[in-house]
Amino acid sequence: MTRLLLAVTLVVSIGITAYLWLDTPGAPPTKMTAEQSIQQPSPDVAEYEPSTPASTPRNAQYRPEEPDIVQTSMAPTLSYIAADYAEQIQHPSYSIPIPSKQSPYLHWNRYVSTPMPILDGSVKAALKLNQYRYFYPENIQASLITPASFNHATVSVIDVEANRELTRLNVTETQWNIEPKADWPIELRLKAALNFDGGDDVLTADFRLYQPIAEVKGVKPVFGRGPDMVIPLVLDIEKSGIYRVRANLFTADDQPVAALTSKTRLSEGEQTLALRAFKAAMRGYGDEWQLKDVVIERMSGYPGERAQFGISPQDYYSLGTFDTGQLSDEPYQMNEQERMQLEFLQRAAQQS
Repeated sequence: MTRLLLAVTLVVSIGITAYLWLDTPGAPPTKMTAEQSIQQPSPDVAEYEPSTPASTPRNAQYRPEEPDIVQTSMAPTLSYIAADYAEQIQHPSYSIPIPSKQSPYLHWNRYVSTPMPILDGSVKAALKLNQYRYFYPENIQASLITPASFNHATVSVIDVEANRELTRLNVTETQWNIEPKADWPIELRLKAALNFDGGDDVLTADFRLYQPIAEVKGVKPVFGRGPDMVIPLVLDIEKSGIYRVRANLFTADDQPVAALTSKTRLSEGEQTLALRAFKAAMRGYGDEWQLKDVVIERMSGYPGERAQFGISPQDYYSLGTFDTGQLSDEPYQMNEQERMQLEFLQRAAQQS
C-alpha cells in the first residue's frame, strides 16, 4: 500500500511548494448539515485600491510600489517531512502503530456534524447521526442539537441522485430512529424541516446505506511467523473480488496498538484472510490481545464501480495470549518505492 505520495512543484520566482498526501483509512468526510451556508471572503485575498496622490498629473498612470519580496527557505519544512517519513517506514504498511486514542484509525465510521446558523443567524443547530455508513437493516439514528426552543419537525430521507423522497415522519422529539428499506440507494440525505418558537428552518445531513456483501464469522488461533503475529480472520463472502480488510489490534485492557491491513482476492463462500501485526508495533504492551473495528471493503474493480462493504457482528474478537518474545527481531526492510520517496525528500531538503 502506498503510504505517501509527494509532489514537489518548483517555481523559480517563489521557491518550492510541497504537497503531501497521506494514505490513511479515512474517516468519513465532514458534511454540511444545513441547506444554507455563509461564504466568508478568503483571508488571503483582499482588494487593493490605492489612492492617487494629489501631485499626480491627471493623465499620468499610477503605478503602485512593488512590495518587497522576501526569499524564504523550505529546508526546515522538507527536513521535517523527510524525518517524519523515515520514522513511518520503520514499520510495514500492514501494521501501523496507533499513537493515541484520537487517531483516525479508531474512528473510520464517525459522522462529523457542523453547527450552522439558523433563524437568520440568531442561533446555531446541527443534525447529528450516530455514524456515517449504515448497513441494512440497522436503523438510522439521528438527533437535533440546538439551544433553540424546538416545537416539531418533518423529517425526510431523500435519494440524493434521483432527488426523490423515500420516507417521511412527523416528530416532536429531538432524537429520531428511522427504519431503512432494502431497496434504498447508497447515497442518502436526511432532511429536517424544523419549527421553533422563533420561526422555521431546514437542516440536512448526508449519509450512506450499504447492503452487506461479506461478514466476519470468527478468528482462528493466532500464530507467529518471522517478526509477525498472524491473525487468521474467517469471512463469509457473497461476492468475489479484491477485498481490503482493516482492523485495529488492542490490548486486553483496551489500549490501541496497531492498525492492521490486508488486501487480497477472495472467492465466494467461506474464506480465510490473514492479518499481521509487526513485533515492533506490539513492544511494551503485554501478551493479551483483542481485535476491534473490523472493516471489510470490496474494492472497485473498474472506473465508476462503487466500493462495497461487509459487516462484523461482534464489536471485538478475543485473540487470547500470545508471547511476542517468540517472534524474530528482524527490522522491516523498506521496499523500492519507499526508498525512492525517502531519497527524493532528503535531496529536496538538502537542495532548498
